[in-house]
Amino acid sequence: MERRQVLKSISLAVTAGLLPNSHLMAMAEQFVENDALSEVYRQFQTALANNPKMLGFSNVDADFSPRKLDIEGRIPADLIGTFYRNGPAKHERGQARYKHLFEGDGMLQAFSIGDGEIEHKGRFITTPKFNAEQQAQRFLYSGPESRLSQSRGVTGPNDINVANTNVISVNDSLWALWEAGAPALVDKNTLEFDRYAILGEHQHYGKTLDNMPFSAHPRIEASGDIWNFGLNATGHLVLYHLAKNGDVNKVKVVATGYKGMMVHDFLITEKHVIIVLPSLISKRNKPGFFERIAFEGDLPMQIILYSKDDFSEVRRYELPAGFAFHYGNAWEDRDGTIHFDASLYPDLSVLTALGKVMAGEHMESQSDATNVLIRLYPDGRYEMEDTGIVSEFPRIASSLIGKKHSVLYHLSSQSGGVWSDTLSRLDLKTETYQHFHFGHDYLVEEHVPVGNALDERSGYLIGTALHVPSKRTCLNVFKADSVYDGPIARAWLPYHLPLGFHGNFVA
Repeated sequence: MERRQVLKSISLAVTAGLLPNSHLMAMAEQFVENDALSEVYRQFQTALANNPKMLGFSNVDADFSPRKLDIEGRIPADLIGTFYRNGPAKHERGQARYKHLFEGDGMLQAFSIGDGEIEHKGRFITTPKFNAEQQAQRFLYSGPESRLSQSRGVTGPNDINVANTNVISVNDSLWALWEAGAPALVDKNTLEFDRYAILGEHQHYGKTLDNMPFSAHPRIEASGDIWNFGLNATGHLVLYHLAKNGDVNKVKVVATGYKGMMVHDFLITEKHVIIVLPSLISKRNKPGFFERIAFEGDLPMQIILYSKDDFSEVRRYELPAGFAFHYGNAWEDRDGTIHFDASLYPDLSVLTALGKVMAGEHMESQSDATNVLIRLYPDGRYEMEDTGIVSEFPRIASSLIGKKHSVLYHLSSQSGGVWSDTLSRLDLKTETYQHFHFGHDYLVEEHVPVGNALDERSGYLIGTALHVPSKRTCLNVFKADSVYDGPIARAWLPYHLPLGFHGNFVA
């Protein structure tokens, strides 16, 4: 796409209200909820005293200094690198507590693995917002759900960018990601925040892409090319194709007509970008951003295919109503049939539950996501197969992103409720399923495939889990082909880490 076309498209989209602050913050000064945040704090403290599993959602006061971990079993000699994780950790300041789990300031965890040893350190992502509030010892900015009567003004999304959802490695930096703003650049070794990225800054784009939304779920191909999107409440999408060094190959703003305000993840194949628009609508009479998002059972999910060549729209499909935070992978046959999986919910109760847990309320009432296999045919037909397996945080071998894969790893739950307790492996080729149940007293987080790029069935899975009775977090190492045998090694921290979202291994 020529520069003139790109700038014109972006200018029109910004004029239409593409900046995330226009829908995250427009009502901030209309609602006085300081007392409500204090009440959330009091409710959570009471719940924490009575329900030990609330520990994973408690506030973190300070960074975690580097520390060698106690090892159970033996760390494989060929497992060398650093496992980074990201998630919200600063939920409270003073005696005020955020109203939704998605609002807390991000904290990076780094597990450095080598020579049979593991060292851990954790550090807050010290964004300008974080530093200002740290110095003031109170919240200064309204969040999407948590409103302050004296909130500071916002000039762009990065003013409230909490960088709390995912972390990827690009060039010599880490990119800590939050879907409404720019990547936060962080030093790989020290975990020190540097600045927000301005994509294309040193190319002909200059600063025209500053403040554009960049989702927390980029898809990175084996070549290193990075594909991503950003969403605004107007229904516009920004589609990105970046080189492996972060340079912009192309970018385009497209209108979708979507009014649901949330698209968390997407997919790619070798030829297409796949955007799934869930069955969501916006209720403008609600004060909070997440409160305004509602599930509409009569609204079909829409799937839009875009060409990776020029981001032109290729085809749309309509599927039964549903919602998904996460997808594992997509690929397509020679005849153009597209295959992908979704951790699909029948409603939006999970989003409400992630708010209620901040006040210490149980999450047992939420609906579970199940693993659903979807096929899209070139003639517009589709097929959906619900495996019935409870599924969240699906992952595949990173070398097969956008290509045909056979093995899908994900979290499940046998006890229901507050968090996952089971790691699962689904082999689509052999149609076999295996799992490992940690136990009802563990809160299990995303596990990531690591290892042989040529054989998705070999290698390892690594991920964290919080053992509630001991109030300690452990890093688990599984053999990827025998999840049911349990971890071959565990590294124990002497303390617990806050429950987070996503991470990646960097060799």
